[in-house]
Amino acid sequence: MTIEQRKISLINWITNIDDETVINQIEGYRKTSINSLPKEIIELLNISASEPIEDCVEHTSAQDILNMKE
Repeated sequence: MTIEQRKISLINWITNIDDETVINQIEGYRKTSINSLPKEIIELLNISASEPIEDCVEHTSAQDILNMKE
């Protein structure tokens, strides 16, 4: 199973969860992983999340962004 297939499987599984305890545990994993990121990356993610979607750039890789010309 590819990583993409595994992600889709997890998304489908999470979508069907009715147990709030399990959801809380999953949220705990997410917070733990975010807290382990360098603060600079968290700042960039917060900036990105605050931008209107129409101002966002769709991309497929970091290399695409680095190669963009303004």
